[in-house]
Amino acid sequence: MTIYSIVHTRCAQLIVDLNVTNKKVIVIGGGTEGLRKVHGLLDQGCEITMITNRLNKELKKLSDDGKLRLIKRRINNASILNEFSNIFLILAATDDKELNRKLVEKGRSIGSFVYAADDPIISDFSYTSLVNIEGLIQVAISTSGKSPIMARKIRIKVEKMLRKIINESDISNIILQEYARKMAKLKIDTVRERKEFLYSLIKDKNIQYLLRSHKLDQAKMTALHRLKNWEKMSKTCIQ
Repeated sequence: MTIYSIVHTRCAQLIVDLNVTNKKVIVIGGGTEGLRKVHGLLDQGCEITMITNRLNKELKKLSDDGKLRLIKRRINNASILNEFSNIFLILAATDDKELNRKLVEKGRSIGSFVYAADDPIISDFSYTSLVNIEGLIQVAISTSGKSPIMARKIRIKVEKMLRKIINESDISNIILQEYARKMAKLKIDTVRERKEFLYSLIKDKNIQYLLRSHKLDQAKMTALHRLKNWEKMSKTCIQ
């Protein structure tokens, strides 16, 4: 799974799809902002450690359920990061701005991506306000950290519009394309030819009719049959 964020570079800010699957992520600070960041990580498949001197029922339950590692400790400086190795991402969300800055500086010095909840400017990235449709379509809205409130307000407007124009057929096409792409990688050698095959499925009137008729399994079988024919034609051309 991934986190959509704005990565800050020397020259520009780029919206990226940050993959944290199987990576170590440390969240420091168990207040409202820290808990919000944890919620955003729970379905990302990463190894979450929460360090806080505040314990509440929700954090305790998440720990008991094995969804995160909970360390209860008051943090006064960034030396606690020395106790960890191979940290991919550090989220500093304490209520002490100077401490957050020290955590960011320390994290960056050990090669981690870093984020300060109260200061996007010193962070390696800033969070986007995300439109998520069926877990398959994500559209990131960002003001580059200038106004998270406006980013959320605009996201609500954009989401309403997108939900009107994206239909069930679009969702089914994404699912079919994911399946067909995996199969095509096993049968078609070149990226260019795989793209041609995948585009052909979108143009195929029979497949599109099946998707509009909510017959996804039949559409998959038709796509697989088309792939076999495609493979035969490719071999014939080579010969």
